[in-house]
Amino acid sequence: MTVWLDVDDLIRFFQIAKRPTGIQRFSFEVCAAAAALYGNSPKLGFCRRNELGTRLLTVNFTALEALVRTTSDQLDHALPALHTPPAPSPDTPPSRLFQAARRLPLPYRLPLGEIYRSGITAGRALKALAKAGLATARPAPAPLQPVAHVAAETEPQPIVLRSGDWLINLGASWERPYTPTFLNHLASTGARFGLFAHDMIPDLFPEWCTQSMVRDFSSWLDDTVPRTDRMFAISNHTLKDLKFCLERRNRSVPARTLLPPGGNGGAPPTSLPRPVAQPYVLMVGTIEARKNHGGMLRVWRHLVNNPPANGVPVLIFAGKAGWLTGDLIQQLENASYLDGKILFIDQPSETQLAALYQHCLFTLYPSLYEGWGLPVTESLCHGKPVMASSSSAIPEAGGSYCCYFDPDDITQAQEKIRLWIEEPELVSRMAARISSDFTPPQWRDTASALLECCLSEA
Repeated sequence: MTVWLDVDDLIRFFQIAKRPTGIQRFSFEVCAAAAALYGNSPKLGFCRRNELGTRLLTVNFTALEALVRTTSDQLDHALPALHTPPAPSPDTPPSRLFQAARRLPLPYRLPLGEIYRSGITAGRALKALAKAGLATARPAPAPLQPVAHVAAETEPQPIVLRSGDWLINLGASWERPYTPTFLNHLASTGARFGLFAHDMIPDLFPEWCTQSMVRDFSSWLDDTVPRTDRMFAISNHTLKDLKFCLERRNRSVPARTLLPPGGNGGAPPTSLPRPVAQPYVLMVGTIEARKNHGGMLRVWRHLVNNPPANGVPVLIFAGKAGWLTGDLIQQLENASYLDGKILFIDQPSETQLAALYQHCLFTLYPSLYEGWGLPVTESLCHGKPVMASSSSAIPEAGGSYCCYFDPDDITQAQEKIRLWIEEPELVSRMAARISSDFTPPQWRDTASALLECCLSEA
C-alpha cells in the first residue's frame, strides 16, 4: 500500500511565485515533513497530473523541495522599502493572452512566466523555450533527476494505482479539479481518495472572493468532495462548516478527520537585526478584505487622533496584496499611510519575518473568518502574544494565549489594543506564560497523523 501525495498545485504555484504562502505553505511543509519521516519507503510517493488530467506521474519531491528552499534562501536579502505601497492584484479577470498562456504545456509556460514575472534576460528565457521545444521532440526520459538536473527534466513516469492505495491532495484542489473520468478510474482500481479542507470561505462568504473562485469552489463541493473517502482539516470549525455546506447542497458527507496543526517549532535561537527603529505592532497576512486591514486602519487613525500617553506604535502590514484590495490601497494612499504610522512589507522572507516577530511589541490578527490562522500559531511560536479576532477557527489556533475581540466591533478592538499599548506589563505577563506553557507545533506532527490515518486503513 502506498500513500500518494498529489503536489500538482505546488508545481503550478511555483511557476509564478517564489515562496509558498497560505495554502501552498501548508501543503509544501506537510509534504516535506512526510518525506523526512518516510524517506524512500514504498509507503509514500509524490505525484502530479499530466496536462490532460488523465493520469498521474511521479515527482521527485526531494529535488522540488531543494529547489524551492534554495530559491527562498536567495530571496533572503535586506528588507524592502517599508513605505512602498503594495501593488493591488487586478480585480478584473485575466486577459485572453494570459488565459491562453495558462493552457500551454509546462515546458513552454514556465519560461514564459520567467520572462513576465522574474525579469530575466530575454536570451535566457528564449534559450529555455528552445530547450523545451527540443525536449518535447525527444522520447520520454527516466524519472526525475536530483535537483541539479531539475531544469532539464521532461516527462516523469506514469503511476499505476493499486487497490488500497491512497491519493491525497493537501492543496487548493478546486483550482484544477479532477475530471469525472479520472475519478471513475480511481474508484475502479480500489484506490482511495482524500482531500484537505482549508476553509469554506468561497461558499460561505462569496463576497470576499473572485467570481471564478466561487464558481470553481461550488463545483468542487458539488462534484468532487462527495466522491472522496475522507476529508481532512486542522480545525473543528472547518470540519463543521464543511458538513454544513455539503448538507445544504444535499450532498453526501464523507468521513472527516481532524489533524494536528503544523508549524516550524520555536523561534530561531539567534538574535536578528531590528528591522524598524520605532516600536511597532505586527500584522501578518495577505492583504484582502476578510483579513480586516481596513478595520485596523480605522483603529490606528483613532489612536493617532487620541494618542496614548506612551505614544502610538507603528502598525506593520507584512504579506502580499491579494484580490479585491483596490479600495483599501487607495484609502492607505489617500491617508499617506497615516504619516508613517502604517508601513507595508511586501512578501517578507522567512528570515525577515522572523526578525519582525522577534522585535514587535505584540501581533494583531483581526480576521473576519479563518479556517485556522497560521500567523497566530507563528506568533506564539516566536513567543509573541496575539491580539486576535474571536471569529471562526482563530480561538482554536490561539487557545488561551491570545486576547480576543469581536472583529465586527471596531470600538472593542480599539479599546483592547489601546490597553495593551498603555499597559505593556499585560503583554509581558502573557509572553511569560507563552514561554513557560505553550508547546510549539511541528509540521511532522501533521504529516505523521495524516499518514498514520491512511496507513491504518490498509
